[in-house]
Amino acid sequence: MKATVRPTSEEIDHALIDVAAFIFARHGFAQGPVQAIADGAGYSKAAVLKRFGSKERIQDAVVARAEEHAARVAAAGEGLPVGPERDAALLGALVELIEEWPGTGALIVGAFWLTREPEIMQRLSGAQRMLMEGFDPDVWTDEERHVRVVAAIGAVTVTLMANREAKWTERTDVVIAAGLGALGHRGDGDAGTDA
Repeated sequence: MKATVRPTSEEIDHALIDVAAFIFARHGFAQGPVQAIADGAGYSKAAVLKRFGSKERIQDAVVARAEEHAARVAAAGEGLPVGPERDAALLGALVELIEEWPGTGALIVGAFWLTREPEIMQRLSGAQRMLMEGFDPDVWTDEERHVRVVAAIGAVTVTLMANREAKWTERTDVVIAAGLGALGHRGDGDAGTDA
């Protein structure tokens, strides 16, 4: 009989934070109930609150994790010049983030459109800034580049989130190519090339 490996306390916290991020992405901080987090993670509400103390501390942990993950994605482009190689590295890191931590990915990207709750936009502005500037430090001054970066991030995130069950892990090349297309890069023989 195989022994069951129990998750560590840190692994439990990480899983709870990711479930919370997904709930907050879907409902907002104010409307995201602790019970939904508990249900999504397979724990009782009391157990979740015992680990974190309050809904506000869960929110703080989610924001901190989003900033850590955004920094990790941005780091994938460090040392590379702005352009296709850097963009591909960042999109690849974004794909890895969303595959491993879908809730955090959904929340970071969701904050771009969660205008009904300005608190989320404000609290996640650091994570968004890191992610956007990872693609291009001058992204805020070049309107076309800004639009393309947001479109690429959105395309990758929505594609992976829409297919969470099957996890297109063997087709991440296509997902990354779609993101590169949104950024205006043409691939070898892809639809965007001239005939």
